[in-house]
Amino acid sequence: MNFALSLLSEAAKQGVIDRLQAFTDSEGQSIASQQMADPDYWGSVGIIALAGILVVFLILAILIFFFWLMGTIFKAVDNKKKSKAAEKASAVPAPAPVVEAAEVTEDSGNTDSDEEIMAVIAAAVAAYSEQDGKEYRILDVQRSGARTRSAWGLAGISDSTRPF
Repeated sequence: MNFALSLLSEAAKQGVIDRLQAFTDSEGQSIASQQMADPDYWGSVGIIALAGILVVFLILAILIFFFWLMGTIFKAVDNKKKSKAAEKASAVPAPAPVVEAAEVTEDSGNTDSDEEIMAVIAAAVAAYSEQDGKEYRILDVQRSGARTRSAWGLAGISDSTRPF
């Protein structure tokens, strides 16, 4: 910063702070107007503003690099865990798939079509079995006889979901 000030003029060599403190309040001009009239004042202000902007952008660049580096490290760790899991899965013979019976109950009073309801339930069970990695079979679909909520609970739900 001193190098940049020395390039501005000979007056800058004495130092910005010393020069600014040397101004005294006179009858013709105030200290502020004397500082503004100084030819090196705006150069000093420009250098200080430029230094502040450069510091902000340098810190932002460091933060961007830091977060990019952390992302790269976490991806590498995840890939390493996945490869270890894949090696472990390939080394151990896969057990025979366990078939569990899923008890499915239908709770709604809508009786549009039994085939459609069965297709929707079967699709839901198939999607769940793909995520879970197990194989499920639907043995029976029956309407649930018992209420799952009390009358107070059903009244609260109907009150909360009532259209405006």
